[in-house]
Amino acid sequence: MLLVVAVALCYLVGVDDASMSDSDILERLNDDGRQAAAGIGVPVLAAGVALLLWFATGLRRVLDRLSGGDPLAHAIVPAAAMFGGLMITGVSLDVGNAFAAWSDDFTADPNTVRSLGMAGQVLALTGLVGCGVVVAVTTRIAQQAHALPRWAVWVSYAVVVLCMAGFWSGGMASVAFALWMIGAVVAVLRSARQTPPVGVPRATQ
Repeated sequence: MLLVVAVALCYLVGVDDASMSDSDILERLNDDGRQAAAGIGVPVLAAGVALLLWFATGLRRVLDRLSGGDPLAHAIVPAAAMFGGLMITGVSLDVGNAFAAWSDDFTADPNTVRSLGMAGQVLALTGLVGCGVVVAVTTRIAQQAHALPRWAVWVSYAVVVLCMAGFWSGGMASVAFALWMIGAVVAVLRSARQTPPVGVPRATQ
């Protein structure tokens, strides 16, 4: 939720449409309310990424337990770090001109703003590759532990394909990953409380 709020706040001064007119771009950059919103959005984004890494660490432990120590689970934290790092970099490129506009000595060039905005968008959406790794690893281990129904497994792999498409999947991959986080991961966490590690028999009733 913090990531969603942060992106929404920073979007107010960002430029992700190269066809936007010069006057609209300059108006967005020099609007005090939008600048303040972006100033709030950046630390909120940092907090969201920090919590994502904390969550990824806990998810890795759950997957370790489900798989009996499969080394594949250790890809979770680096993948989440990749996503968070590229998202922070992309958003920073997108809002950098708005922060510079606080200074009276800075004159924004619309074409430069467009280039930085598109570069930031490409970087942030490419970070979804890290999300794809998180989904793929979690799904694979959950599948082996029979922690997810078959339909959920196939849906999860469809999310992986969208995330791996990165920039080309646009907002679809972001929405799909968010929904997957709410559904599939919650199911895995619940199952982890009831499923013994691989190689450990269930207790008899």
